[in-house]
Amino acid sequence: MTEKTLRSINFSYSTPPPEGARNDNLINLFLLFKEMNILLIGCGRTGRAIVENLIELNNVNNLFLYSRTPKSSKALACDLDNRKVQVVEKISDLNDIDYVIISLSGMSDSARTESMNKRDTTYEVRQDELKFNLGAIAQLIKDLANLNAKIIVVTNPVDEITNSLRIMLKNKIVLGFGLELDAKRYESELGKRVMCIGSHGRAIPIINAKSEEVYTKLLHKIDSALLNFIRKHGIPHKLAGLSFRTFFEKLNSNSEQIVHMSYYLSKPFLGIRDISISLPFRVKKGKILGIANLDVNEIEKKRFISSANELRESVNHILETHKKLMEYK
Repeated sequence: MTEKTLRSINFSYSTPPPEGARNDNLINLFLLFKEMNILLIGCGRTGRAIVENLIELNNVNNLFLYSRTPKSSKALACDLDNRKVQVVEKISDLNDIDYVIISLSGMSDSARTESMNKRDTTYEVRQDELKFNLGAIAQLIKDLANLNAKIIVVTNPVDEITNSLRIMLKNKIVLGFGLELDAKRYESELGKRVMCIGSHGRAIPIINAKSEEVYTKLLHKIDSALLNFIRKHGIPHKLAGLSFRTFFEKLNSNSEQIVHMSYYLSKPFLGIRDISISLPFRVKKGKILGIANLDVNEIEKKRFISSANELRESVNHILETHKKLMEYK
């Protein structure tokens, strides 16, 4: 649907809308109908789930698929059989891209299974993915630097890779998708809307609890349930794809929305700045307007600062390792 077509549509109701219609279509009604071109890097199960959802959006014009193994991108395009989907073998051949979505994973199924059985938390499993994914991410830097596009990181560990890409690409707009999933898990457990702060996998719910123990037990309960589910059933890729679609729709909505994502703090938040970390942000038309209003207590602040400091140490280690590898080459 073009912007011209959109202007010709009358969204008003001459009679009251059907019950539930407003809620069911709230995001779609306010979407910014600018047709977008999207490049997906990584065509595994998560990438597939994301593309299956994005091709349904009216404001998505082209979905370009890129994979280090062209066989997987071609197979996905063949399965989808949709005019919006195109395979690209060289990122350098592209221009006029609005978003790059990075969902690649260099970790084999056997390595992931070993990690899930060995580790006690999903956060540790995501950290295990870093050594498999960082090299593949680093190889994309040259091509990504030549694209005038926003980048959304889905590859784990989200916050570390979001920071690394932002620094390597000299402060391009890099967003990380992950905390939205944490927030949904807390909402399911607590039965109410919950906003979270901190690194994906170690989310800190803003619930104004009176003791540290409440946060520790709640995180352990939610994360243990997730880890046990994954060990038994595997990663819920389809759920991640659906959640990404909602996230993407909100991000590009024509009305102000709140989404959880990793993004660069140029100004202090709870004393932390100059780092990309996951928070609930106010967004509109693809632009980040600022951090959502939050009533953070001292326990939540303490846990957030600890999370940010640990993330900063991890990112510094990644950058130092990358520098040594580049010097070696």
